[in-house]
This record gives sequence, structure tokens and C-alpha cells, in this order.
Amino acid sequence: MSIPTCEQETVVQYDRNGETMTVYTTDSTQITRLDKIYQRHKEHKQSGEVIAVEYVVSKRLLLSYRSKVPKSNMTDEQRAALSTKMKALREKQLQANA
Repeated sequence: MSIPTCEQETVVQYDRNGETMTVYTTDSTQITRLDKIYQRHKEHKQSGEVIAVEYVVSKRLLLSYRSKVPKSNMTDEQRAALSTKMKALREKQLQANA
């Protein structure tokens, strides 16, 4: 029994004084994504099938709330140049730390 995509949801819950937050999701795409980086805390099943999953993670992973979606005005060439520059910088830092 799968949940229709229009009814799938993800809820992030935490309290002010706690150190962790709970991520509850019925969204199959989010479950796949979250399974790659976190361990499942609890599974909710219906007719033997997992319909929702809860994850408990550090509240510090929630960094900020954004007031608007950031826009990228860089061209593909600019992105490639920045990528090359950052790779060189990382290599320089690794050599300095070695």
C-alpha cells in the first residue's frame, strides 16, 4: 500500500532545549535520500509495508532558514573556472597540512 505522491509529507520536529530533531517522512524520495546518510530510528508499517520512516539526528544539522531561494547567475564557463580554482586551493591546503 503506497501513499499517493500528493499526500506524501516530510515533517521536521525539534524542541527549543533539545539537542536532536526528528525527521518524519512518508515521501519515498526523501526516504531513499535520508537512508543514504542517516540510520532509521523507527519504521511505520501498514500491511507489512513501510509507509513512513523516522530519523533522529542532531539539531545542529539544521543551519538556517532562508528568506528566499538563492539564484545562480553564473555561466557554465564561470562554474568550471570556479571549480578549477577551488580544486587548486584544496590541493594547496592539503600540501600545507601534510
